[in-house]
Amino acid sequence: MTAPAASAAVSFLLGSIPFGLLFSRIFGGEDVRKKGSGNIGATNVSRVVGFWPAGFLTFLFDGLKGTLAVFIAEGTGLRWAAAAFVVAGHCFSPWLRFRGGKGVATGFGAIVLLSPAAAAAGLLGYLATFFSTRIGSLSSLAGLLLVVIAHFALPGFEPGPHLFFGAILLFIILLRHEKNIDALLEKSENRFG
Repeated sequence: MTAPAASAAVSFLLGSIPFGLLFSRIFGGEDVRKKGSGNIGATNVSRVVGFWPAGFLTFLFDGLKGTLAVFIAEGTGLRWAAAAFVVAGHCFSPWLRFRGGKGVATGFGAIVLLSPAAAAAGLLGYLATFFSTRIGSLSSLAGLLLVVIAHFALPGFEPGPHLFFGAILLFIILLRHEKNIDALLEKSENRFG
């Protein structure tokens, strides 16, 4: 197996670990796929089982998947590809019949290493939007938008083929939010609290 193929496989398999399902069962005895939005991400785990500790641990470990995938690819020139594949693994887990989360926490974990300042901007955008609207999906999308803007606008940006994988990462997360975007446009998206 070539180095790029090995990196892609490791990243995808790492991303496919369904921490949200595991923590929701451990701390709440729930199959989170059958409650709330049916999603295994931190937002739905928090809604169904509670933020502490299940939702928090889901966010933490899903984020660490992204960070670890990029860290493993360090020095190979495949860091952005690893980020795209770990998010794909999270969103389309083979252990869950190629279903999964929406990739926000895992993508954030990857961006923390790839573009720390952009990750910080995205986190601030997420928090500001969440505390003003209490809508998880809108907050995630706002954070994602700020990550993209900050990455391009901040000093140190370099164009190159790695942006292809950045675009794939972005596309996957937006694709997984398709129903949320529809609900936001219809003003029917769920709020916390």
